[in-house]
Amino acid sequence: MEKYACALSYLFWLELKRIMFGVKYFAEVDVTDNCNLRCKHCYHFHGKDEFNKQELSIEVWEQRFKELYKSGIRNILLVGGEPALRIDVLMLAHRIFPFVYVITNGTIKIPEEFNHRLYASIDGSQKANDSLRGGGVFSRVLKNFSGDKRVVANMTITMDNYKELEDVIKIAKENGFKGVVCNICTGGTDVNVPLVVGEKERKTVVKEMKRVKTLYPKDFLLSKAMIKWYEYPDHTGQCYWGDEVLHFDASWNRRRCFGNNADCSNCGCLAGALQSPLKMLRHPREMMKIGISS
Repeated sequence: MEKYACALSYLFWLELKRIMFGVKYFAEVDVTDNCNLRCKHCYHFHGKDEFNKQELSIEVWEQRFKELYKSGIRNILLVGGEPALRIDVLMLAHRIFPFVYVITNGTIKIPEEFNHRLYASIDGSQKANDSLRGGGVFSRVLKNFSGDKRVVANMTITMDNYKELEDVIKIAKENGFKGVVCNICTGGTDVNVPLVVGEKERKTVVKEMKRVKTLYPKDFLLSKAMIKWYEYPDHTGQCYWGDEVLHFDASWNRRRCFGNNADCSNCGCLAGALQSPLKMLRHPREMMKIGISS
């Protein structure tokens, strides 16, 4: 609890510093363009023709991470591709930044000394998950991370699997994870899954979120305010994640969000739903489990 209170105070100070002096403290970076999976609903390999297949040296990563730190960055989210393909980069970030977060498909075990929050993708029961991510993926994720307190299960919701949200909650509880968060797959790419694109579909998904939150208030980590944020598709020009966070692809090019083709008019992104840290302070239990402390 003392560790959490200190982290919360530090985050509050960083946010005040950003408001007063414009010093951004959060960055999101593609560690690699490569991945060992080709999930049907993944945005990363859709909508663009060129990828940086050649990995950057650890020396280059060290230089860039130190530049980010010098500019004021203290929180960093590492994505991809699959960031666990570059354990060396993850451990480098661990040594430089006080707060590190990783979104991973969970098929590669991340060393225990990396004591930061991991968002491991689980999209339903074994059958539903593997239909999206590939045969055997579900079992590999649980083999690598069952009982791991660093892990929050990260579900991507489509019109095919939204009824499996409760199953993911149960899986997370059975395997000792911190809880469950989710994104809504809303489009903006040519992914091959039933998207949540219309008002009717979004209402159906949000209704299920509310039902699950009532049943599992401590395990489904979206606050009521975050679920309400999901009710409205258009967050153009009013997204803390897009406006106040630095975003870089694997070639170190700036962008606005996770993907270059992000559609803010029909958003389903968890990072957007989190809103600003000051708003999240109203929901300390969810905030602690989602990311501030492992």
